Amino acid sequence: MKKKFQKLKPALRIAGFCSIGVAFLIISIAAINHQQNVPCSEYRIHINTENGIYFLDENDVKQIIMDNNYASRKGTASGEIDYNRLEQIIENNPFTEKSEIVLSPTGDVDVYVQPRLPILRIINKNGVGFYIDKQGKKLPLSDKFTARIPVATGNIFDSGMNEDFSDSALTKKLYQLASFINLDSFLNALTEQIFITDENEFELVPKIGNHIILLGDVNDLQEKTEKLHSFYRNGLNHVGWQQYSFVNLKFKNQVYATRRDVAAPQPKILTQVAVTDSSKLN
Repeated sequence: MKKKFQKLKPALRIAGFCSIGVAFLIISIAAINHQQNVPCSEYRIHINTENGIYFLDENDVKQIIMDNNYASRKGTASGEIDYNRLEQIIENNPFTEKSEIVLSPTGDVDVYVQPRLPILRIINKNGVGFYIDKQGKKLPLSDKFTARIPVATGNIFDSGMNEDFSDSALTKKLYQLASFINLDSFLNALTEQIFITDENEFELVPKIGNHIILLGDVNDLQEKTEKLHSFYRNGLNHVGWQQYSFVNLKFKNQVYATRRDVAAPQPKILTQVAVTDSSKLN
């Protein structure tokens, strides 16, 4: 008898698990049906501002809800309201990256909004400005908030009319450079402005010092950043941040710097610093 019972144990265990699964399914269906019948009561707005971006506030999102007649649906059973459509409407706002709606058991509607994160502000030659966000999407400027991020100016013709940047090779390069700066703590803390020369070369204007950094093109950015860091550590820290007006990173394994006290139509290269050189500058 004991042996027979032992043989039945796996079957009983499986039957027990199945019973638990069926009970859980029944409870889940009942909970969903209850949720669908709970009247919509209140919209609660949650906007992620951890990155210090305030393009959207609670009133903006509530206005979107009102403009699309969702506010008037209070008291209506939750199952009769298309909240997926409302998520799409909120995401159509140019400053919204993602939205998610969660219904509470009491009928409250929690609206979670993730704003877009700009990494570069562009001002073209005609004075038209727009942002590029982390995903490469173009955003309009905002009347209520200005993001404290690098600004690109100079020989730029992109009007910012299209949402992506597929029509502009230069804007693609600006996005590549801005993405690199955003992820590099050294450059992110350093860079105030990106300037595009008439030759379509990229210059950085740092927040500290009184010099210009010539990158040339946006290739080999990691190597150029390491050269610049070495130049700051082994060069400017010894002779002073105000001694040089121009730092050229275009050349392989070298940094060329122009002293501020040299007056000439064309910059004269006074100092050549290898990436790994730890000696003092003259």
